Amino acid sequence: MYILGLSTMTESSAVLMRDGRVVAAAEEERFSRVKHDGGFPYRAIAFVLAANDLTLADVDHVAVYWDPYKLGHRANYMLGMLLRNPVVFGEKAKRSLQVWKGGTGEDSGWGSIFRTSRKLTERFGSTPRNVHFLDHHLCHMASCFLASSFQDAAILVMDGAGEAACTTWGFGTGTKIEKVDEHRLPHSLGHFYSAVTGYIGFKMLDGEYKLMGLSAYGDRSGAAWIRENFLRTASGGRYALDTEVLDYHRALTGGFRGSFTEHFGPARAGDAEPLTDRHRDIAGAAQGAFEEVVLAMAAALRRRTGMKHLAVAGGCGLNCVANGKILLSGIFDEIYVPPVPHDAGGALGAAMLLYTQLTGRRPEPVTHAQFGPAYSDADIAAAIAGRKDVVAQKLDAAALTTRAAEALAGGALLSWMQGPMEFGPRALGNRSFLADPRSESVTELMNEKIKKREPFRPFAPSVKAEKASDYFEIQQPSPFMTIIVPVRPEKRGLIPAVVHADGTARPQTVDRSANPRYWELLDRFERLTGVPVLLNTSFNIQEPIVCTPAEALATFASSGVDALAVGNYWVTRRAAA
Repeated sequence: MYILGLSTMTESSAVLMRDGRVVAAAEEERFSRVKHDGGFPYRAIAFVLAANDLTLADVDHVAVYWDPYKLGHRANYMLGMLLRNPVVFGEKAKRSLQVWKGGTGEDSGWGSIFRTSRKLTERFGSTPRNVHFLDHHLCHMASCFLASSFQDAAILVMDGAGEAACTTWGFGTGTKIEKVDEHRLPHSLGHFYSAVTGYIGFKMLDGEYKLMGLSAYGDRSGAAWIRENFLRTASGGRYALDTEVLDYHRALTGGFRGSFTEHFGPARAGDAEPLTDRHRDIAGAAQGAFEEVVLAMAAALRRRTGMKHLAVAGGCGLNCVANGKILLSGIFDEIYVPPVPHDAGGALGAAMLLYTQLTGRRPEPVTHAQFGPAYSDADIAAAIAGRKDVVAQKLDAAALTTRAAEALAGGALLSWMQGPMEFGPRALGNRSFLADPRSESVTELMNEKIKKREPFRPFAPSVKAEKASDYFEIQQPSPFMTIIVPVRPEKRGLIPAVVHADGTARPQTVDRSANPRYWELLDRFERLTGVPVLLNTSFNIQEPIVCTPAEALATFASSGVDALAVGNYWVTRRAAA
């Protein structure tokens, strides 16, 4: 049985499952080259079908990660707003109209979801047999619990908003998923975090990870005011958001009014205004308040479910700092965050949820993220042949890995493209820029000269799974870079390039069976240096992560990286005549 899972409207993607196993998955942005593409995932669908020599006629079921017919709560919320505050209603109505019509991408928007069957027919030449619209948060719950290896676990979903819910508590046992409690609009942790992101001058729905990174440099004392006035905790671990303090929808259009601005001062004017200690402290305060609320919910969820494991999803599941705080708190013995906790992962959750509903069986767990396009040496050679600015040498796999390890140990910066592209926002050793973490200066070089981004942005370490606990305070797998934990004090001086300002890091534990080629590179680097760790950041420069060999070559050529290892080819720049 083939199930095609679709995420659209935000962070669009497609996932193909065959008999309960994920066989292909990718985000639309990797093909359209539009960051956070929210259009209908035509290109991603074409990839997952072609990768398995299928047509749409071969697909038994289509699972859509939204139920567009669930409009009741949003309609009632808007009606209440009209009666209470017509001015604010007008602002939110404009946003609602934009969501309905769509924004970034082809055929985006809530309204377009109703036309899913017709759009598939028009583009792919056959009418899908069965189209299922599924609840947003139930799909998130499935994407973390059913994708995990846990047989029972508490589930915490946090994002902007689904059809009605913004935060959902639940649990899973075997094939069953149940909701325990939920917070509905307007009480959204995602909207809280995004509004502060805009206030700090970063792009909302894109720069939240910048706010998280900046928070490590700030004083958190302002969290007390936020908790008292803006993001309040109620009994039993619940919370309430006062949108009059700082409103998400107003923030989207640059409107920063309310007591938040009165207390913390004027909003930052984007890149036109330098970051100051005031901005860093606001970031620290927002992150601190967010963590306090999340920890309170985690503790309440443990009490209500009695479960020892936790599965986390939703856009806020990308807040790796908070994930780490949950783990280090000891509330749960182990946590699982999938490689795509945000909306792109809704396609995964929709496919898994539907499979379980139809068969009564659990799908296979997701232990790696290598579900995207892969390219043969012939494909790579054809891309190289079209360029006159590079020199390429074909090696066998062992020789190429050895050369890469030696180059990295010697201080070179390396582009690394191997095997299938990762599904999700993290480069996990298949589409990466790599460097020696022992060099503190490489951080500034990578940020300013290679990635062309803010100097405070941190880099993550990849580490051999069996050596992870020697370097980091973690006793569980973390294969998807979704958990930030302390670096062991005695190791911080060995790998300074991947240690955050507060002594933490976001490790990727690399299992040999899951990614043998990348593990081999780490192993050879360890043989040369004694350190089983590499600095790993995504292979992109202000654009979606590279997908094809042609994109890898173009990005390499425009960067200051020393070499590119793509498939079995070692590529360097051609010397000027």
